[in-house]
Amino acid sequence: MARRVAHIIPTDRIAYYMQRVRLQYFQRAGFEVTIICGRSRTGLPASTEGEVQAAAGNGTDSYSDELKRCGLEVIHIPFAREISPLTDLRCAVEMLSQIRCGDFDIIHSHNPKGGLLSPPVAQLAGAPAVIHTVHGFLFNENSRGLSQALAMAAERWTASWCDHLLFQSEEDFDFARHHWFKREEQLHLIGNGIDEERFNPDRYPGARQSVRQEFGWDSSHLVVGAVGRLVAEKGYVEFFAIAERLAAEFPEVRFLIVGISEEDQSDALDPRSLIERHGLGDRCVVLERRSDMPELYLAMDLLIHPSYREGLSRTLLEASGMGTALVAGDIRGSREIIEDGITGLLVPTKDVSAFTAAATRLLSNQELRDELGRRGRLRVLERYTEAKTAARITTCYEQILDRSRS
Repeated sequence: MARRVAHIIPTDRIAYYMQRVRLQYFQRAGFEVTIICGRSRTGLPASTEGEVQAAAGNGTDSYSDELKRCGLEVIHIPFAREISPLTDLRCAVEMLSQIRCGDFDIIHSHNPKGGLLSPPVAQLAGAPAVIHTVHGFLFNENSRGLSQALAMAAERWTASWCDHLLFQSEEDFDFARHHWFKREEQLHLIGNGIDEERFNPDRYPGARQSVRQEFGWDSSHLVVGAVGRLVAEKGYVEFFAIAERLAAEFPEVRFLIVGISEEDQSDALDPRSLIERHGLGDRCVVLERRSDMPELYLAMDLLIHPSYREGLSRTLLEASGMGTALVAGDIRGSREIIEDGITGLLVPTKDVSAFTAAATRLLSNQELRDELGRRGRLRVLERYTEAKTAARITTCYEQILDRSRS
């Protein structure tokens, strides 16, 4: 008998970029997978790897089309990324209907908003098993005051409605255990991982040179990258302040920013206005919705990741998997990937001077960059591959279903 799992994800774009490969592993393990999600406003970017080619903004539902081509069922419901009472009510009603009709064995939610809505609705619908992946708590050691209290309350709310919680970050997992979010047997550390076949430098000979040529750069330039959603939480305000200082010290430095616009988010940023503010117009290239991330990482000498909050950062895993040297904020999630001084450098969050000093150290020392990148790639292959992560989740599914039957 088929085992049916519904994944509740805010948008088909997130499902495509963050979950597609993993969901295909579940299919091969014998699960029928359905994605219940919101509809992205933009189309799939033109591809360099043979994926479906769709022009941005052409009105086609290309993320969902490609997910369906992978054999994944996609059901759209109204879904707002942030609190929106009317849309949230419509979302909950439609979600309830789809869960009741779907005869699912497991309802598995993702992302903070999915965790707020999906578990209580799934319990109301009588789902046999309700689980949620914590992709990074809304709070961390730097949170304070009301924001800390509200974030903790939101995470407690999600946990109270779930039968099981899955964690990417070991520190988040330990926090949940020590603060009694659930019984220990209901908490599972599953980690995170990247497609080790795709993020393999040997697969892309000549990519470093060809990407640099695309932007008018050559081997004499030092390329510093930033990758992530174009929101303040990802540290872009600090990144461009760091970039201004590096530009003053290294005439040959260039900056490659790869992101996804999040116009519906309250902390959305326009990187071009930040570039103008810091006088970096002739030094920066901003790309959005690219599918050739392995090649772009290879073009970088250094990736700076000043994010305020992470689960287990896919950006750091991807860059490290391609052998790129890293500088990141010392937050949980990031410090699990980076061993300070061994596979990268960690500095205090939001400390522009500390980030600049660490970046200066690496830009001045190619041998150190290469060594950190080499060690980082070995660590990713050892601990953070998609195959290993999917296997851990599949084991959780099997255990959860066995308990449900008994």
